[in-house]
Amino acid sequence: MLIYCVQIKYTTEALTAIIDEQQDRQAAAIALSESVGGKLLGMWGAMGQEDYHQFAVIEVPNDVAYMAAYMKLMKSGAFESLRTIKCYTTAQVVEAASNAAGIDYTPATG
Repeated sequence: MLIYCVQIKYTTEALTAIIDEQQDRQAAAIALSESVGGKLLGMWGAMGQEDYHQFAVIEVPNDVAYMAAYMKLMKSGAFESLRTIKCYTTAQVVEAASNAAGIDYTPATG
């Protein structure tokens, strides 16, 4: 499974609806994640910065599943922007470091 952190910025209209109707968007995020074979690991509001309103961390089986969910979100018109950060585990760092040890590379010299 792959893990993504998604930084969420709602449109003014969507944010107004969330505030006026006291909407909790977590149930919708859970349903979306599950519809692509994934899982919502957590969702938080963001204070102290102005670029994004919320952050969600999701786990999905592959990049195509994530792209499908992303497309569905953007098609909804409720988001001004979604910023995707693909995350990796410390175990994956160790695996990559092990693989890097066996790679031949000659750097440019001057």
